Amino acid sequence: MADKRIPRKKGQPANSKKHSDLYTDENPKGTIHGLGFKDVATAKASVAKIKGSSRSHAHKIQAAIAMEQRARVMGKTAEAAVYRKFINAMKKKTKAMRKEMVTTANIPNPADTAMGPRFSPRTVHDRRKKKGRPLLLKRFRDYYQEKGIG
Repeated sequence: MADKRIPRKKGQPANSKKHSDLYTDENPKGTIHGLGFKDVATAKASVAKIKGSSRSHAHKIQAAIAMEQRARVMGKTAEAAVYRKFINAMKKKTKAMRKEMVTTANIPNPADTAMGPRFSPRTVHDRRKKKGRPLLLKRFRDYYQEKGIG
């Protein structure tokens, strides 16, 4: 069974992880007003309000889940079922959104394309010498002379 409700204590910050309250509105700026579950008609009207709101997909799901849980706790299974039906429909939409989502995995590796791999000849400089031009490290200077490079 789910964890028991932990009410917020006096003086405890609003968004604290130390409490769980289904009935407080800790972020009223994002609230979808006018939701209810007193009967099935009200629940259906609330689902229509959630659908029509300008909130994000995730926000709509969170609002519906909260209302479904509140209705279920009050013993109103028919009203909770209205919200559950909407939540399940949104799950299908979420799956479709995830399929069409573009990720970095979809970007081809440049080494495998017509561009080919990137080769950048680098000279290794000794940056310890502060004055003047940095000198080529002795090991690399000898190697470059051996191969006839630069």
